[in-house]
Amino acid sequence: MNARHRQLNWPTLAEVMQEHEGLGNFGIGVFNSHRLTTERRRAELAVEREHLRRNEDLVANTALWLCDNITPIKTPTADSYGVKHLIEQATGVYLPNGVLIASAFIVGYPFRYDQPNVRFGMSQRDLKKLR
Repeated sequence: MNARHRQLNWPTLAEVMQEHEGLGNFGIGVFNSHRLTTERRRAELAVEREHLRRNEDLVANTALWLCDNITPIKTPTADSYGVKHLIEQATGVYLPNGVLIASAFIVGYPFRYDQPNVRFGMSQRDLKKLR
């Protein structure tokens, strides 16, 4: 975590992952979870969570980018998967869905789960500027 992150008093990725136990690199849960046994689902989630931990620098950079570019609003309507694509187009950097979700949790956007995605309270005006 860099100095600006600490200055903003944001939670760490580890703290966000502890609070959101289903969060991994894929998003919330795992791909095709309804087709997997409980054991297989747990194993895949463990792998996804480890991949997300390895992306800590990308999470931190994305959180700072979000803070600088997307105003929070009260109502969670912005789909994480759609927002991830807008940020990729704006920055030229590939983002796993879970990285975007973790970054938005760190910044503190209002949210509601919409598995495997999350809806966030993000300014539609700011998102439209990215299109």
